[in-house]
Amino acid sequence: MKIAIIGAGYIGRKRASSLPRGVDIEVVCDIDEERGKQFASELNCRYEPKWENVVSDKEVEAVIVATTHNFLTPIGKAAILNSKHVLLEKPGARNIEEFDELENAFKSNPVVVAFGYNHRFHPGIQKAKELVDSKQFGKIMFIRAKYGHGARLGYEKEWRFNKEISGGGELIDQGPHLIDLVNFFGCKMSEVAGFTGTMFWKTPLEDAAFFIMKNSKNQIAQLSVTCVEWKNVFSFEIMLKKAKIQIDGLGRSYGKEHITLYKMKPEMGPPEVEEFEFPEEDLSWTKENKQFFDRISKQDFSSIPLEDARYVFEMINKIYQLNDKS
Repeated sequence: MKIAIIGAGYIGRKRASSLPRGVDIEVVCDIDEERGKQFASELNCRYEPKWENVVSDKEVEAVIVATTHNFLTPIGKAAILNSKHVLLEKPGARNIEEFDELENAFKSNPVVVAFGYNHRFHPGIQKAKELVDSKQFGKIMFIRAKYGHGARLGYEKEWRFNKEISGGGELIDQGPHLIDLVNFFGCKMSEVAGFTGTMFWKTPLEDAAFFIMKNSKNQIAQLSVTCVEWKNVFSFEIMLKKAKIQIDGLGRSYGKEHITLYKMKPEMGPPEVEEFEFPEEDLSWTKENKQFFDRISKQDFSSIPLEDARYVFEMINKIYQLNDKS
């Protein structure tokens, strides 16, 4: 299979280095000519400066789009309409109105569409899903999670704080991962309340968001995302009827990924504790890429990835609307 990678930055490179066998990169595209040509040279493939030429290229069967948010929908939509399978990095658009364009394109010309929510494929998350799905510890009562960036000089001048490029601040940067993970564990929510704030960085966009979601099953998720942590952090806690699963770390600067399982005894009191540690190597990109290409080989044109990604936007949109009124 011949594919194209649009976006020669860090994520594009992660995708390229995590492809399954039998997938060949035909062309690399990037608006930065020097960066794009360098990446193409490393991969021994063609460089193309215009994404419009890539999505209409008859040699290309699938496209991985690893760009800033403002390019995700235009490229994704054009790729779908040109019958290219497409993996878009999260969140897939800048806002829910743009996401409508993706869905409409898919309805008119179904192909395999996926969104880059690689956190689902982290070993700690996968192990926690296995424990939850075993049902040996009862149903989920609530989820509590925090996800935060550290800091670097000039952070407020980067594209993530430019609404024309990103569509929003921290809520649309790290927020989608936590909302998607809550859904991944089977807790799709219908109600949401929360606040966004600009606490440190001198920018009109939020550098922190704190929110609570709830559904008709009385399950609750309490979530926070910030880029004022000063130290990268990832913590995801799942409280079940008979146990607590705590996932900490994502590797690298987030700390070693591990799970602590607290199993409640029949007589209650201090729980039994079991630890699970995982290798430092991050294979989440490899596993997510494999799922995408497996779906292509099976001609699995399911709309579920679009439905899941839309749900994330619906939650984000509600939080932004609440804060616009306050």
